Amino acid sequence: MPLYYKLESLQKSGCFKERGALCALLRLPLDKRKIGVVVASLGNEAIAMCFHAAKYGVPVIAVMPSYVPLSYTQRCYAMGAKVIVQGTTLYDAQKFARVLARDRGLTYINGRDHPDVLAGYGTIALEIMHEIPEVEFIIVPIGTGGLAAATARVVKHHKTKCQVYGVQSEQAPAFFKHLADDMPGVGIPARHTMADAIAVSHVGVNSYVNAQPALDKVVLVKEDCIARAVLHMMEVQRIVVEGAAACPLAAILSNQLPELRSKIVVCVVTGGNMDNMLYTRALDRGMSAEARLLKFRVKVHDSSVDVSQLLKLIEAGGHGIVQYDEIHKWTEDEQYKMEISLVCRTMGLDHALEIKRLLEKAYPCDVVFETEPFNDKRTCPCYVFKYLPCG
Repeated sequence: MPLYYKLESLQKSGCFKERGALCALLRLPLDKRKIGVVVASLGNEAIAMCFHAAKYGVPVIAVMPSYVPLSYTQRCYAMGAKVIVQGTTLYDAQKFARVLARDRGLTYINGRDHPDVLAGYGTIALEIMHEIPEVEFIIVPIGTGGLAAATARVVKHHKTKCQVYGVQSEQAPAFFKHLADDMPGVGIPARHTMADAIAVSHVGVNSYVNAQPALDKVVLVKEDCIARAVLHMMEVQRIVVEGAAACPLAAILSNQLPELRSKIVVCVVTGGNMDNMLYTRALDRGMSAEARLLKFRVKVHDSSVDVSQLLKLIEAGGHGIVQYDEIHKWTEDEQYKMEISLVCRTMGLDHALEIKRLLEKAYPCDVVFETEPFNDKRTCPCYVFKYLPCG
């Protein structure tokens, strides 16, 4: 398919959030700008708000939950904001931020659902249609739903035949569940996900109301698919993206959207603000999902000869050893054995199957693969929900 990327990761703050932050700040009365604003964030909203607030001299208090990476809070500090760590979820941080704004007479800006913020997000759709007027499908990540709602509303107003799809991690399916069950006020617990920027338990009220009649489909993707998409963007496009931004490509790579074949498609790459440690893990997991990293354990006799034979067998197949650990030693009958844990680099699935066959032949009862090729856990099931507006 002709596939285009809308690279919001190249914004000054590293994500699309600054469109909404700037729009909200510019529409704020001057007297309220002087007093200051409060924003609750998982990172990107706060970074974007701090970046533009610093230019206009607007004091900012950013409230973040406890699991937000330290690199995000440091960036906000560097731009002159006051950072408060509060709660274990975004919802907790939002409740605290509202109370703080009320008690101190500050303006609370919901960085994911404020009408002015959504208006700023809508400029992405305007730019896409201006640059690629023949676009047929636009795919966006979904958290609380602000970007999806703004994009769908703008697109349906200007180009009714263009379809807008949303993508969420199956670890944090709040918007998907709310659309399916029509229960926008109910919280859906979010589990840990590489798409941490969209790991929310509640949807935005304004976002939900605007997205419901305009959004064409919502798809859930597995963590392995997100990791593969992050890896693909780095290796093929040479672009660093965060997990949330990789979700649209993940839906394509997992073959969940066959109707897009030969269509003109735009994926909105929402940001590139990924913690260094999380990024490294995502790349490793992506390689593991493609069987390019293989982890297994082998039992051998505790002798330099037997260990040498094992390593030579691996080397002969052209498989590189990334990690080697002797994890356990014990006596079995009269023989002293040990268990070796290895992570090997391969050139792909066929190469991984090669080493699997070699090891199972040489150690028929003594080798266990932890990332076995053709493991059904690596396959992305097709979770698709299509919302059909009433009437």
